[in-house]
Amino acid sequence: MFKGFRYLSLSLFLVLLGLLAKGKEKVLLKPVHYTGYAKTWLENRTSTYLELEWLADQNVHVTQESVGAVSDYSPSYVLYKKFYPEFDRTVLTLKALEIFLRGDYRDYLFFTHKQDPQFRLKYGTFKEIQKLFISTFEELKKQNCEDIESLLECYILFSDLGKTKTARKLAAEAGVKEGNLDLFFCKVASLCPGMYPSYKKLSPVSKKIIVQLAKQIHFGHIAHFEGGAELFKELEQSGFLENPILVDLAFIGHICDVAGAQGHVDPCTSLNYNEKTHQLLLDVREACKNIKTYGSGRAWGIFLQTRAKALELGTEGRMNHVLLRIGSMMRLTTPYEAYLLKKSLFRLDLQEIENIQNAFKWENKICAKYIPAVLLNLFNNPNLGNNLTDRIERTVELGLPLIASSINQQTKSKSMHDTLNFNPVAKVAKENPQALQKGSVRIDQKGVVRIEEKLI
Repeated sequence: MFKGFRYLSLSLFLVLLGLLAKGKEKVLLKPVHYTGYAKTWLENRTSTYLELEWLADQNVHVTQESVGAVSDYSPSYVLYKKFYPEFDRTVLTLKALEIFLRGDYRDYLFFTHKQDPQFRLKYGTFKEIQKLFISTFEELKKQNCEDIESLLECYILFSDLGKTKTARKLAAEAGVKEGNLDLFFCKVASLCPGMYPSYKKLSPVSKKIIVQLAKQIHFGHIAHFEGGAELFKELEQSGFLENPILVDLAFIGHICDVAGAQGHVDPCTSLNYNEKTHQLLLDVREACKNIKTYGSGRAWGIFLQTRAKALELGTEGRMNHVLLRIGSMMRLTTPYEAYLLKKSLFRLDLQEIENIQNAFKWENKICAKYIPAVLLNLFNNPNLGNNLTDRIERTVELGLPLIASSINQQTKSKSMHDTLNFNPVAKVAKENPQALQKGSVRIDQKGVVRIEEKLI
């Protein structure tokens, strides 16, 4: 009897961990059983997509968000015995596609187990995402697209290749010179997609879809309010929303992109794609549907109301819009977080508050990249406080006055570049945040913002 009880207890424990079957259910695709990176899997990926190795280079442009961590499990270390953060990010993004497409309960557990338990992606949500992936694939098969997984893997990979010297060199030889990473992908796809070896292997249907996907507005720019109503207007005018399958494909690609965004921090699990993130992306997707139904103007108003309601902010007055915009860039999703942001902002002096309002108002059309990376590197920096209140206060104090000053300086200077790049500032924010107050700001002719130490 005691042995029977032990067996029953062990079986129950294994079921809870997802290590035994959970009852009969329809299995559409073979499970992944993801536990990390086998060298053979990585070699298969790099031999299938030769461009993936372009990211394994010390000269690759690195997105300075979060502190990378070298481990024996990093795909770049497994394959090359060296650490290439952008390679790891892209590999986790490709793995996310595989897991969302055909992962089972064990894969879900492993893929989400390091997320904050309070906001961990629910298994039911994971299954809903999986249904979206599978149904979209089935619709594409009806349109004679047989290499759908290769199409999406190429879409994910091509979106990242603007960071590499190899892609830049090949594009320049074809007459394409573009500093903006998003526009780089769009221009290459439109003018010289054949420079990518993997593009040549795609079917004619998939080649056409890749070019169309490259023209869409980045969903992340909408989610983080890295622009205002003009983003909705551009989507409306592009005609991209007229094809629901294209929208779903782009949304699937973005889900994978977000899931793999911190692959350089933890290479095997998704730290980013939790339940809060999913809800935000659902709001973005609903906004896209509203653009088609109501037009960009009304859809923008509905989106503002939806996001403001989630943070319990008003939609009237410039300060509420500024709080909503900054809070979204910091990925705040609860009213309490928004309250702490507002409280911290009003601790600044009046001139700094006015500068921040001017910089983050919707009417300011300066294109600024990597501001979310700066704010998140401060917000998540353990050296700036052990609790939420302290870290938000320090993020506001160290980050916002500097960002606002840079944007306002650029607004007044018509002779300078109309795009600001805060990526070097994001690096300082994660490595030496105090330097944001002690150093001076310099903006070069390409719009790159740098922190220089003040000479004493």
